[in-house]
Amino acid sequence: MAENLNDPAADLMETAAPPPGILVSGHFRQAHGYQTHRSFGTKDWLITFTLSGTGHYWLDGRLQPCEPGDIVLLPPGTPHHYATPEGSVWEFVWAHFMPLPHWSEWLTLPSEAGALHMIRIAQQSVRERIREAFQRMIRDSLDLDYYRSRLSLNAMEEILLLAQQAEARVKSGQMDPRVEQVLSHLSQHMKQRHSVEELAAKVALSPSRLAHLFKQEIGESVIDTLLRLRLRQASRLLEYTTMPIAEIADEVGFHNPFYFTKQFTAYYGKSPSQYRKEARKSAADESH
Repeated sequence: MAENLNDPAADLMETAAPPPGILVSGHFRQAHGYQTHRSFGTKDWLITFTLSGTGHYWLDGRLQPCEPGDIVLLPPGTPHHYATPEGSVWEFVWAHFMPLPHWSEWLTLPSEAGALHMIRIAQQSVRERIREAFQRMIRDSLDLDYYRSRLSLNAMEEILLLAQQAEARVKSGQMDPRVEQVLSHLSQHMKQRHSVEELAAKVALSPSRLAHLFKQEIGESVIDTLLRLRLRQASRLLEYTTMPIAEIADEVGFHNPFYFTKQFTAYYGKSPSQYRKEARKSAADESH
């Protein structure tokens, strides 16, 4: 919990921020004496993930320690000061980034203006996966190759998704393993036809009990979730492959391409062909 302390950031020299860009990242291991002070924040988002030791953040004179497994997110324009406290060596990975449009739903803003947002990753396996994603992101972001830069963005997206998933589980309690099993089955077998009856049988529940439990845990019905999974996978195939639209529709479980186009347009506000055209134009602009 944050404590009220004298703010050590008073009268400190300003720390320069990296030039605003899509993604800049790194890995620091800093002893006591290391500090960063930005009284006007940065023009992009900042994320840090503590690997070992302890770091201290000060915002408006309030101290927030961060320990191994803690993710800190700072929105643009948030004044901040962070440092390694006495007696510690703070090892952390970080990234300054400009979110892609579809990341907005995973960037939960703090309830207080100017506050940081901390997510504590309790599960060791998830911590390790986030650490590995940061390592890939840092490595790929250093390369000027267009494809490597896209891979670094994929790693950033993975980190945000894992953080959001961990926070959602803390807020709602651990997800029921039967619901988790159904979700996993749907994501791995999108092309197949599914029914609540068939899915309920797989997890030894009645259809009505599964429908109720799933809506309670996920916040939407099984069918709505399957539709969302299919459409999001379709958007990735449109963006990153040259597969024909009818083939993409079939690949994600829409056996009628006209119905696929209708559903995709309703969800994304643009047709599959327009979505692909805009994604390619954006990629071409970034590569120049």
